[in-house]
Amino acid sequence: MDVVNERALVYMAVLVVCSAVAVFAGPARAAATFGVVTASVEGAYWLGRILAGRYGASDQVVSNPEGSPRYAS
Repeated sequence: MDVVNERALVYMAVLVVCSAVAVFAGPARAAATFGVVTASVEGAYWLGRILAGRYGASDQVVSNPEGSPRYAS
C-alpha cells in the first residue's frame, strides 16, 4: 500500500470519528476537529518527507572500508 492510499484511509477514519463528534457536539465543532486533525496529518507527512530527504532512509547500505556492508543509523 502506498502513502496516498494510507493517507486516504486515515482521512476516512478521521471523517467517521468527526461524524460521530457532530452528533454530540455539533457540525461546526466536528468540522473544526476535522480541519485540525487533517492539518496535523499533512504536517507530519511533509515533515517526514523533509527529514527522510535530509538524513536518508535507515535501511540504506553505507560503504564500509572493511568490505562488509554496514547500515546507516
